[in-house]
Amino acid sequence: MSTHGRHNDWSIIATEDLSVATARFHAVSFAGLVVASTSRAAGILITSARSGERISVAYEGVMKVAVSGAVSTLGYPLKITTSGWLTVAASGDPMVGRATATCASGDLVEAFVDFMTVPAWPGV
Repeated sequence: MSTHGRHNDWSIIATEDLSVATARFHAVSFAGLVVASTSRAAGILITSARSGERISVAYEGVMKVAVSGAVSTLGYPLKITTSGWLTVAASGDPMVGRATATCASGDLVEAFVDFMTVPAWPGV
């Protein structure tokens, strides 16, 4: 079961419709858009809103994230992929967090996230 823990968040203006349930817990940019690139990501969307309204974005802490691939190892690094989904990082990929539980593709999983600095994962 994924849960929200302690996290830091801030508010930005949505520039696209993020009121759909499928946008929550995906990565969003500083411009208030769902992103497909780690370099442009501000954090994880935790509230829904229409374009022009304020959204809350978690940039650091323990929270739910939407994953697009199975996570089979606790603590495995996560990166951002298409449509703001998070997925398992490969060596050299920029990582934004670590999964604290295993899960299947399409699940919500609890993860430690940190968008303050985005280091490359050195691999195993």
